[in-house]
This record gives sequence, structure tokens and C-alpha cells, in this order.
Amino acid sequence: MESTNRLSAIQSLLVIQRWIGLLKWENKEEDGLLTWLKRTYPFVLHLPLTFTYIALMWYEAITSSGFEEAGQVLYMSITELALVTKLLNVWYRRNEAANLINELQHDPAYNLRNAEEVQFWQQNQRGFKRIFYWYIAGSLFVAIMGYIGVFFQEEYELPFGYYVPFEWRTKERYFYAWGYNVVAMTLCCLSNILLDTLGCYFMFHIASFYRLIGMRLEALKNSSEKKAKLELRNIFQLHAKVRRLTRQCEVLVSPYVLSQVVLSAFIICFSAYRLVHMGFRQRPGIFLTTVQFVAVMIVQIFLPCYYGNELTFHANALTTSVFGTNWLGYSVGTRKLLNCYMEFLKRPVKVRAGAFFEIGLPIFVKTINNAYSFFALLLKISK
Repeated sequence: MESTNRLSAIQSLLVIQRWIGLLKWENKEEDGLLTWLKRTYPFVLHLPLTFTYIALMWYEAITSSGFEEAGQVLYMSITELALVTKLLNVWYRRNEAANLINELQHDPAYNLRNAEEVQFWQQNQRGFKRIFYWYIAGSLFVAIMGYIGVFFQEEYELPFGYYVPFEWRTKERYFYAWGYNVVAMTLCCLSNILLDTLGCYFMFHIASFYRLIGMRLEALKNSSEKKAKLELRNIFQLHAKVRRLTRQCEVLVSPYVLSQVVLSAFIICFSAYRLVHMGFRQRPGIFLTTVQFVAVMIVQIFLPCYYGNELTFHANALTTSVFGTNWLGYSVGTRKLLNCYMEFLKRPVKVRAGAFFEIGLPIFVKTINNAYSFFALLLKISK
């Protein structure tokens, strides 16, 4: 039984990611020119906007006259450095990402069998969609507040600082610098949050498969041994495929989570430092935007840690699901089959970021602690 779209939570977001040059277009029979245009389109879009804009931000930070002035730019420069890692990773592994998306969507091995599984899947997809649409809306709202907030300042100021190669603090030229800032930052922001969504969705989707395997194991308690033995073989085959998907997912999300976690402590640190030296009364619009940015940044770190933790938890919970079967009533041969499966389950399922740490909630707590430590050290040095 298969009456639901398995990727319903991100189906529309996949289309947007192809249009903004993040993902590979679906393979269709097309002429050579159109294929070439699709391959070069991401570079034509992102080189003059994303990469040039990030380079100008770093140039502004490096050439700043003092540490306090550099801190006004560094918090966003480091954020965009994480985006560069995500972009290069998804471009380098664009075929692997496209193949994984295609397998998750079309492979008949993952078909849902009954109304209960369809209902479970649809509820899960709606829950993920609800969370990430709020996350996307909140992130874009921060950017929009930044664009508008500068108009409440007495002096000319850019929403997000970067080096401008001409004098822009005049009525005639300000909107040229402001317009490029808005276009480039919107593309950067959208690329960043959509790549976050994609990485988290891979982990969420695979965690849902492990939950589905657990449901099928527990459903065996009402089946005869003959039917249960046949179903167990299907479950073992499905589990082997999902374990392979887990390794593929780790290859795709590992570099981006590693860069995000390593850099996030510095991002939050410099953002807090900026708030301390800014004050609400002097620059209320920029102050509120920075507060919102810090909140979104914390959520951005939390989400991959949460979904990585969910994947590990539900994969390791299958041992409990095995005891939910009617194993005491099975013959010796079937119990031996279950025993072999239990031995297989002893190998823990983990999604690692590089070779450094497991993606889970403990690393989120450690990142926040590191951010506070860096912030305290920075305040002490600045005094």
C-alpha cells in the first residue's frame, strides 16, 4: 500500500533549492545546451552574490580599525563561512544527494503497507514541515527586520556590514549599497536555512524508517510463526538498506554539521559581544535584529543535534521492539533468527560529524557552554 508522498514535508522546498542553485536538477532527456545551462547556473548565480558578498564581508572585518569595529561584522562573516562549507559540500556531492532523494522518494522497498503506517508517516511529515516552516519564516523575518531597521537610525548604515568600494553614505548612493546587501543577504539566508532543512530532513527521514521497523516488529505479536518468520526476513532486508542509508546520510551531513557546530560558538560569542557594546537606545533596530539573530542561531545549532539524536535513539530502540514480538511462542529456529538479529543490533547506529563527535543533544549543550566561555573571555580581554 503506497498512497502518500514520502517527501511531502520538503517537496516544495526541493523545487526552491533547485531554482536557487543548491541541488541538481532532475534528469530528463534534454539537449546539450540546456544541460550545460543547468550545470553552470549555480555558479552564475552564487559567484557574484554569495561568494563576492562573503569576501567583501571578510575584507571589511580584516581592514577594520579596531576589534570592536571588526566585531560588528565578524558575527555575520563567520556565519557565512559556514554557508560556504555547506554550498561546496552539496555541490561536490550533488550526485549523491540527488540519488539519495530519488531513493527515498521512489524505491519500492520503503513502501508503506497499511493505513496505520500511512497515518504515522503523514503525521510525522506534517510535524517536520510545521517546525521547519516556522524556522524558515523566523530566519527570513530576522533578515527583513535588518533591512528595515536601518531606516530608523539617524546615520546611514547598512543592514549587514560589508566593504563597499565607493562612498555610500550619501542620499544618492546609499540605496545601491543597500540594494546589493538585500539581494545578496537574502540569497545567503535562503541558501543557509534550506541546506539546514535538507540535512535535518535526511536524518529525520531515516529515523522515521527505524521507527517504522519498530512498528512492524511489534505488530508480529499478533501473527502466526510462519507469517512472522517471512516478515522477519523482510524486516532484516529493510534494516540493512536503512543502515546503508544512514551511512550515506552521514557523508552528506557530516561536513555541514561539523562546520556549523565549530563556528557557532564564535558566532554566538561575537553576536553577544556586539549587543553589549551596542545598546538598545542608540541603535534599537539593529539591536533587536541581533537579538533575533542569536535566537535563530541557537535554533540552527539545536535542530541537527536533535534530529541526529532522534536517529540514534530510534535505531537503538529496536532491541526493545524485538521483545515486543511473540518470541516466547516461536520455535527454536525462529528464536535463533531473532537472536542473530539482536547480535546485529548490538552495533550502535551513530551519525558522526567528521571523526570528532556524534551528532546529538550533548554536543548542542557543549557548544552553548563554549560560546559562553568565549564570550566571557572576550569581555575580559576587551577591558
